Amino acid sequence: MATIKRGVSLYSYQEEYFLRTMKLEDCIKAVSDMGATGVEIIPEQMCNEYPDLSPEFLKKWFGWMEKYHVQPTCADAFSEALLFKNRVLSDDELVDLMERDLKVAHDLGCFVIRTLCTTPMRVIERSLPLAKKHGVKIGLEIHAPLDLGSSWFDPYQDLIDRRGTEWFGIIPDMGVFELKPSRIKADRAIRDGANAKIVQYVNDAYDAKADLKKVREDIAKMGANAEDFKWLGLCARILHTDPQVLKKHKGHIFHVHAKFYDMLPDFTDENLDYEVVVPVLKEIGYDGWLSSEYEGNRTIDDAFPVDSIQQVSRQHEMFKRLIGEK
Repeated sequence: MATIKRGVSLYSYQEEYFLRTMKLEDCIKAVSDMGATGVEIIPEQMCNEYPDLSPEFLKKWFGWMEKYHVQPTCADAFSEALLFKNRVLSDDELVDLMERDLKVAHDLGCFVIRTLCTTPMRVIERSLPLAKKHGVKIGLEIHAPLDLGSSWFDPYQDLIDRRGTEWFGIIPDMGVFELKPSRIKADRAIRDGANAKIVQYVNDAYDAKADLKKVREDIAKMGANAEDFKWLGLCARILHTDPQVLKKHKGHIFHVHAKFYDMLPDFTDENLDYEVVVPVLKEIGYDGWLSSEYEGNRTIDDAFPVDSIQQVSRQHEMFKRLIGEK
């Protein structure tokens, strides 16, 4: 029986890593301490030698994997077409960057690299032989506001139909399953100058599926300021894709970015639809990792201490329940 595995993107610990209260080894240890087994990394962020990883660093890296009983999963890569101010990189150059990152992922022991939807599909297709060469899959991240159920994915589906799923698939980001406006983001909007009554009005209107054009007119009459309109704009971009759409992509989901903003003390997430998503993943036989991606730090760090370890640990308690892990 397929079993979903628990992992963490070390990006989740970006606050502490930036402030130097956690080093790379500390981040890996935090993954192990909560009983997770998968380690996802942005090499450009956390590997000082990137992209030329020395034998000394790799020895240390795999030593940590063994010491903490974890394994590398995904290396997050960027197709930096706008690397230079005066020109856009050519396809040949972008393919070279893809091979660079495939090699880095291979050296780190990762089975997949995350590429962005800004990576031209023709570059991805040209890179498939390189993925085979390095033994690393290419996973396209599906991130809000992109809808997994919409026609924008058709060309990628065509690529899958033509070339198969051995070396190309998708990495759904759970931000596409957002249920409602985030409480901590609403609080931040108020701290930034939005009117609490107007923020609540917008939230209630969102829950009621009210016409946003009318909501805009209503809050204007209420004396809305720029921050109020900004909050309305953020709510207007919330995407809730029906989790059932994951069934359509069964067989080419390589990895899952378990995005979240705030885990409550009772180990629940009121913002993202994990209560439905995880059972659907179980139903389709997904046996990869749910890789935590905590992004609430940037919302609360103006006013509150950030405890990324606590937040990720709470999410994993939720995962244990939803997966059925004892």
